[in-house]
Amino acid sequence: MSPLLRTLEALSALELLSILVLLGNLLTVHREGVASVLGPVHGVLYLAVAVTALLGRGLLLRTRLMALIPVLGGVLTLVNVRTESRRR
Repeated sequence: MSPLLRTLEALSALELLSILVLLGNLLTVHREGVASVLGPVHGVLYLAVAVTALLGRGLLLRTRLMALIPVLGGVLTLVNVRTESRRR
């Protein structure tokens, strides 16, 4: 797997984890501190995935576009990165 795909996979996994924690917090205890810390972290991870996918060389168009979808971008990018790594 290329360094670009590994980086995109790691960022996507972290973005997915951050949104799951945010949604879990929202559905359970809804602590303000968790949301105020993880909200910006998730935003930065979302932007990192989007920028990496858009600027990365050799990625399929669907990988680039699906990285831009809010909430599902991390999951879809993980699936597409794994598909692309098998393709190479």
